[in-house]
Amino acid sequence: MNPKILKDRCVGALLGFAVGDALGMPAEFLSRDEIADCYGGPITDFIQAHAEHANDFLPPGSYTENTRTMLATAECLIECREMDPARHADTLLSWFRDMVPHRAPSTSLLQACRHLAMGRPWTKSGVFSSGCSASMRMVPIGIFFSRDTGLLSRAALDNCMITHTEPRALAAAVAVAYLAARLLQSGERSSPGDQVLDTADHVAYLDRDLAAVLRWSTQITHLPPEEALFEIGTSSDAMETVPAAVYCFLKYPGDFPRAVLAAVNAGDAAASIGALTGSFVGLLSGAPVIRAGWASAVENSDVLTGVGENLAALVAPCCGE
Repeated sequence: MNPKILKDRCVGALLGFAVGDALGMPAEFLSRDEIADCYGGPITDFIQAHAEHANDFLPPGSYTENTRTMLATAECLIECREMDPARHADTLLSWFRDMVPHRAPSTSLLQACRHLAMGRPWTKSGVFSSGCSASMRMVPIGIFFSRDTGLLSRAALDNCMITHTEPRALAAAVAVAYLAARLLQSGERSSPGDQVLDTADHVAYLDRDLAAVLRWSTQITHLPPEEALFEIGTSSDAMETVPAAVYCFLKYPGDFPRAVLAAVNAGDAAASIGALTGSFVGLLSGAPVIRAGWASAVENSDVLTGVGENLAALVAPCCGE
């Protein structure tokens, strides 16, 4: 792969994730109608959350714990040069203790981190939850292990188990990592829909229902986002969050603004769906597809760019560069 394309895709994955997360931050926990009531219409740019929102202390362009934990995962991979679950657990514990105030993380993520703080090993810290917060950590894993799907699946499962042990959460985590890898390695003639179908086949052994919903998402791109996302669901359950993001990506695969705005204006798990949608589009089309004003204004833009470049440097030797 051309080194510039590889770097653009890795940076696009991380910047796209953070931008989608930050756009969705003020819409998190709200319905589509409540978004319109609170903000005078659909979200079209970075804004501050309304006064009674859990993240009302954050300025526009701020991301949530989705990006914080995703970045922590990426930085740990860069440092360790492998998937070391114990080190990743330590990284999450450091986030839990040091990165306060927290930005409305899931209760399952917090509970798992409390288990780690109590001294439980990573093999016993996870909770039985199908929430999506583990899936939020998977894009860097997909990038890092993009040339070895066997190692990728094992790494995704190990990382997920630190916080989530429910089979659907595990399947969704592998799906995100695998799709990220497929998009990173895709050629000009690759079909995004085919990449999703391949992902569905890959995770079917873990959860047939998730595989079925992923396949279905490739068949409903003719539907408007309001209708399709209502049918898929937009809750923080990974069985809805991940397919919802996949749908938004497939609906507008080369149009970053339309894809992420469709995701975040669905409400509910808006930041999570927006983050994954933005990352998938960034992986397919590279950082230049992200609106320049968003890429520069999102929190820690320079850090995200640097981490993306470092991931690309680690992946490049495996890509023959």
